Amino acid sequence: MRPAWLEEWLIRNTPPCREVVRIVSDEMDRPISLRRRIGARFHFLICSWCLRYHKQIGLIRTFLRTPDPDSTAGESSEPPGERLSDEARERLKRLTRQNPS
Repeated sequence: MRPAWLEEWLIRNTPPCREVVRIVSDEMDRPISLRRRIGARFHFLICSWCLRYHKQIGLIRTFLRTPDPDSTAGESSEPPGERLSDEARERLKRLTRQNPS
């Protein structure tokens, strides 16, 4: 449990959720400044929603970067059940191409 003064300090001195979403998105495309990265990490200490968003974006990125099963001759380093179906992977690829924001 964090002391109340620390929670208050973090709330006052970390970026708001809207800015953290921008930081997380920017971080996927290009390097971000140390100050912005640290601000987001401190924000994650007080906001489980932004932390969850950061983890979900990371998972989506990982899944989209995994090679096609055909090219690896059926060998997958991912445990069963933690892999997207080919159909789901293709849907995500189509969506990201349509909305590159």
